[in-house]
Amino acid sequence: MTADARPTLEFADEFLRALDAEPTTKSAYRFALLAFAEFLAENSGIVVPLSQLKLDSLVQFRESLTHAVPQGATAKKHKKSKYSERTIAQYLVGVLRFLEWLDANRRLPEGLSSTQMRLILKNARGRKRRYYKPQPIQEAVPLIVEYWDQQPAALADTPRKAGQRLVVLRNRAMVHTLFATGLRAHELAKLKRKDGADGTEPKLMIVGKGGKPRVVALDAGAQAAIRAYLKARDQTRDTVLDKSDEPLFIRHDRVPQKLYPITIKTVWKVVMDAVKGLKTAGYRLPASISPHDFRRYIATYLLSEGMRLEVVQQFLGHASPETTRKAYAMTWDEVMDDQVATYRPALSEAAERARGKVKKYEIRKKAPRGLRPAR
Repeated sequence: MTADARPTLEFADEFLRALDAEPTTKSAYRFALLAFAEFLAENSGIVVPLSQLKLDSLVQFRESLTHAVPQGATAKKHKKSKYSERTIAQYLVGVLRFLEWLDANRRLPEGLSSTQMRLILKNARGRKRRYYKPQPIQEAVPLIVEYWDQQPAALADTPRKAGQRLVVLRNRAMVHTLFATGLRAHELAKLKRKDGADGTEPKLMIVGKGGKPRVVALDAGAQAAIRAYLKARDQTRDTVLDKSDEPLFIRHDRVPQKLYPITIKTVWKVVMDAVKGLKTAGYRLPASISPHDFRRYIATYLLSEGMRLEVVQQFLGHASPETTRKAYAMTWDEVMDDQVATYRPALSEAAERARGKVKKYEIRKKAPRGLRPAR
């Protein structure tokens, strides 16, 4: 079976088209169904018919993922699973959603039901509880904000230098926004000026994971950074009257007449560029710090300072009971506003803490080649 001829499941494309979910969720389900098709396919062809399904197919699929070994490798060299427990769980959720859709549309083979297949899988897993492994807090997060604050963004006299200045101002506004709000990377990338994200208002409306709207609050540093960035950007496009539908953060390597919003990849690059710069300055940092570490940092800080769990839950946009939110929307907003203003860290204090936590080593300058001591 060639790499460019991966098998697909019967009705899989129709299911994905009908699925009302975020693009990232659809993409995850697509990979799950491709893996399930490869498991079922064997020598049955490219489009795998549903007749291949059995009551214990989910159990067997999970076993195949758990004991999978990369191609061309021996089990002795690769004792660990090819797939992590989290990936296996995501794949099973995607396949279960597909089976439920088939069941609801009466497309499962006779004698099969998604409920029964789920119960068989649950029984095979046993009663062992699975826990989410907490990730370590990256103390260097506020130093990333300080790094971009310290990058020069002076006025430029050439188009190239002007573009470089806009990149610095944009990156500065991006990390300030991440630090103040704990937004997910894709939420930051999708912000538009009409959402209130132009730095003139302390709040902005976003549509988060699962299409759930919520309001997040900016701090003074984020507002000032956004205003500075947009002011510099608008000076190059002052003939445009209505800018409300523009993306908040755009790419600056394209023709300025057309605005291209940043991607998640850009958010990652901004963070990693700062990490690389801090390492050059002598800070001992992990190999990777992600945009999500900003979210983890702010959540842990708020909880550590005494902010109520349910308020942090809403601040981050996690799932919460619909009835509670509808009944106490006004009170809930007031409580969150008050506590966010009380408990959110000041950048200067957070950076001071980071300097005490993140170890720094002395950078030794290389001696000129002719002056190096003989060995």
